[in-house]
Amino acid sequence: MPVMTLEKTAQAELVYNDMTFTLAEGAQGWAISYRKGRTAGTLAAGLFPGASQEEARAKARAVIRGAFPVGVKVVGPDVNHSTRIGDLRLVPPDVTHPNFIHWDKDSVLPSSEGGAA
Repeated sequence: MPVMTLEKTAQAELVYNDMTFTLAEGAQGWAISYRKGRTAGTLAAGLFPGASQEEARAKARAVIRGAFPVGVKVVGPDVNHSTRIGDLRLVPPDVTHPNFIHWDKDSVLPSSEGGAA
């Protein structure tokens, strides 16, 4: 016997870093999808079950910022673990201590949307 499930249709649109994200509520939680130009995809699904739309929007902003950060990650040299081959000293990147440089302006979400912190 087929089971009928009711799909919830709450939906919100977020714009972040020139990308448009859609937050849609489904039967098992919220899903975040995006499109940028001709590219579209799903960032995550089944998130924040039982959350209200406002709660989901706030949490979705954090997920989006984590997945699509605005800034640059800089990995410096690991001078404590260099290797010598003859006279040549090879210095690998220090991947355990990357520095992340954030822009102080986050193009994207106006302050009412929880934009630049």
